Amino acid sequence: MEIWERMEFLRQELEKHNKLYYENDAPIISDFEYDAMLRELEELEAKYPIYALPDSPTKHVGGRVNEKFSKVTHQVPMKSLGDIFSKEEVLDFCSRVRQSVGDAELSFVVERKIDGLSVSVEYENGKMVRASTRGDGLVGEDITENARTIKNLPKQIDSSIPYLEVRGEVYMPFEVFLRVNEQAELSGEKLFANPRNAAAGSLRQLNAKVTAERELSIFVFNIQQISGREFTSHSESLDFLASLGFEASPGFEICHSDEEIWAAIENIGESRGELSYGIDGAVIKVNEIALREQLGETAKIPRWAIAYKYPPEEKETRLLDVEVTVGRTGKLTPVAILQPVHLAGTTVSKATLNNEDFIREKDVRIGDMIVVRKAGEIIPEIVSVNTSERPADAKPFSMPDRCPACGEPVFRSEGEAALRCLNEQCPAQTFRAMMHFASKDAMNIDGMGPSLINLLLSADLIHDVADIYSLSEKKDALCVLDRMGESSASNLLAAIEDSKNRPLSRLITALGIRNVGVVAARTLAKSFGSMENLMHATVLEIAALPDFGLITAQSVADFFAKESNRQLIEKLRDLGVNVTEDTSNSNNIWAGKIFVLTGTLSKYTRSEATEIILSLGGTASSSVSKNTTYVLAGEAAGSKLTKAQNLGVAIISEDEFEQMVAEARGQ
Repeated sequence: MEIWERMEFLRQELEKHNKLYYENDAPIISDFEYDAMLRELEELEAKYPIYALPDSPTKHVGGRVNEKFSKVTHQVPMKSLGDIFSKEEVLDFCSRVRQSVGDAELSFVVERKIDGLSVSVEYENGKMVRASTRGDGLVGEDITENARTIKNLPKQIDSSIPYLEVRGEVYMPFEVFLRVNEQAELSGEKLFANPRNAAAGSLRQLNAKVTAERELSIFVFNIQQISGREFTSHSESLDFLASLGFEASPGFEICHSDEEIWAAIENIGESRGELSYGIDGAVIKVNEIALREQLGETAKIPRWAIAYKYPPEEKETRLLDVEVTVGRTGKLTPVAILQPVHLAGTTVSKATLNNEDFIREKDVRIGDMIVVRKAGEIIPEIVSVNTSERPADAKPFSMPDRCPACGEPVFRSEGEAALRCLNEQCPAQTFRAMMHFASKDAMNIDGMGPSLINLLLSADLIHDVADIYSLSEKKDALCVLDRMGESSASNLLAAIEDSKNRPLSRLITALGIRNVGVVAARTLAKSFGSMENLMHATVLEIAALPDFGLITAQSVADFFAKESNRQLIEKLRDLGVNVTEDTSNSNNIWAGKIFVLTGTLSKYTRSEATEIILSLGGTASSSVSKNTTYVLAGEAAGSKLTKAQNLGVAIISEDEFEQMVAEARGQ
């Protein structure tokens, strides 16, 4: 029974990690560790077929459809690829293919395996009509509106093509990933583990505006279906896609011999550190379409393609010290200071240590030789400690019991791994709170960056975010600051004055309430209308809002329960900062009405139409259900229109919408 127990353990672990990876976009193990478990289970099932189960994770793609999105059944299944990890396995694959096709003329295409989210995009008569995730390979999620925000994805192609379905990989460039995580840290939100998770989480947002702000990109690597054209080779189809305006599988190589194939794989591996996006392997595909059909497919994978996975690059280096940083919400984060080492194309001198539990589990000590790698090719992390080379004077590290920034005691809440400083006057928290308050998604005060905030704090000109609005009385002191002067001071004060008129949702975002990001702030502002109403809302009233729960609701209630926060808001109000949502032209006549937008609108942008709906008290939703009141259908409306028709939901045109708006406003 030991074999059965091991197989059952592997099945349960793989399904758990499938859910974390595909559905929650929050994996807790590396691809390499996952692949090792999957391969072990495959080998055991081959050796002990009596113990193999028909629904084993070795026989299906890991994802499931999120019920918040409409389902899309793929006409051409979006299958996964088999994985291999050595040169010998690459050569075995090529040999099997050659034996199967006999004397036929054969070539291979070697491509970069982009580390992102696999999607299908469909075009009818040149217009993009639908985009969907892979899901379980047979049924995916309709993410058309979100996909429209991807700038390098053509929304219109050659109109002479009746129908085209392409498959591609949506990814987040490293530069964008760093910016998104930096903003999340400032907002006190959970950080993405790597660019792949960030891309997947962004593409599956219920609010397309959030997706647009994440600046996703896509590489297209296959034609799933096409009408009116035929291709003899994969490389020919990639060239055709490029001619239509797609970014098609960059840097692919056509190879004939085993030596050429392995050289192409090595070239891709060596280029990983120079790319602006993540790759997790190389894909080897039979180039000739006719031979692909001859080779066929299994229920899960094609026999004409395979994915070579690069082992994660790991290096040994010395742990010189551990620094503890303090975030905006008071969270203490230990950071490893390393002897610089070249890793995955960059020089690494710092690595995350996560929290106190991680340090204790790994037995990390200052002075140790540690093994470091990049998680998702970008965030350095410590993998293990080489205890055989531990020096005699290696010092165990413990998290401080007092905040390194202010000296006040720190606390660890029940159920949390992190320590927090609860001192509201902590200088580190004040600095980060200032940065967040002035940031683009919050009050958007142009020119107020980290350097200036440091100057203002050092000069004792500001002590909390409300003091920003008192700077107009201190212009003389501003002008004498380093690199300031009369002109710069005037520009800064004008930007501060302008920010007073931001809507309530921006102010709520700027306050940095735990678990409340941009979207949640908009919901709060729309639902309560004024800061006064929000401050007096109960936990249950907040928890009843769309996409809210008790944890977020409690965070909001706790924030406003603090007298210091209530005094801060009063101070902001007295200094002229807007504390209400703009209700001009609004009589809440659309209260209770739920609108869904689909297709391309010609008279409004999607965000403009949404703002109008919200201003009149309505709700803008991303998915059609029996509770939907109206579907506003623009040109090339897709599956949402079909679903609305099936459910009997009222469908309105832009002209009808415009008339409804005029009537609601009494015009």
